Amino acid sequence: MLFKDCICFQLGKTVRQVSKAYRKEITSYKLTHGQFFMMVAIMEEEGLLPSELADKTSQDRATTTGLLDRLEKDRWVERRSDKNDRRSLRIFLTPQARNKREEILKLFQKTNQKFLNCFTQEEWDQMQNFFNRLDQCNESELVS
Repeated sequence: MLFKDCICFQLGKTVRQVSKAYRKEITSYKLTHGQFFMMVAIMEEEGLLPSELADKTSQDRATTTGLLDRLEKDRWVERRSDKNDRRSLRIFLTPQARNKREEILKLFQKTNQKFLNCFTQEEWDQMQNFFNRLDQCNESELVS
């Protein structure tokens, strides 16, 4: 097997390319790549628990907490007590973030569409199927 045939290398190379395209677009917002995608997840569905955001964004809880801490410090999000369980905190957009919501979501969709335009709908459906299959591989399958 050649290095160029390594799935980890190929996926990593592609991720770096896509990430670079997003970074170029989000610099004016002073958001990191991770913060940007966390903001999009929150803009899509406000009021989630941090653990729910971690699941939604496929991040571990420590990474999610760090991202939320920085977003809160920069006044993008706020933590509010859950009405039903005051021990729990839910994540909401600040007024500043709400004012930027449409333009951030438009930027997200425009940048994402640039890459989706590389595929037919059938090819994209097939690629999503491949991604789902990779996600479902368990460790024993990957080790053997």
